[in-house]
Amino acid sequence: MTEPAQGSVVLVDFSYSNQIQSKVRPALVVSNSRYNRISRDVIVMKNTTRKPKMMAVSLTNADLSTGSLDHPSFVQADGIYALEKDLICDTIGIVQPEKMQEICSLVSELFSPDFD
Repeated sequence: MTEPAQGSVVLVDFSYSNQIQSKVRPALVVSNSRYNRISRDVIVMKNTTRKPKMMAVSLTNADLSTGSLDHPSFVQADGIYALEKDLICDTIGIVQPEKMQEICSLVSELFSPDFD
């Protein structure tokens, strides 16, 4: 498998929270190519078809430069994971740069200092 690129929509064998069972689900690679080349891991954001209550960006086939999604989905900012590249089953699409910028802005917002 080639190195996953930032913006790749990949299928990942995610473990459930009980760590016993798993399910193949889509995720978005958010780590940059420099990190992806030198690390055994990639940083991904989980995708879901259910609209989260907060901190999510919609993702449809119109947002992809290549590939396709089975269903419109949402990228969850609070669903960020570091995972081994070996858990990636396939690449199913690439997000357009404009949408990737929107997603990166959401991640930045999640980690911005809280001075209230």
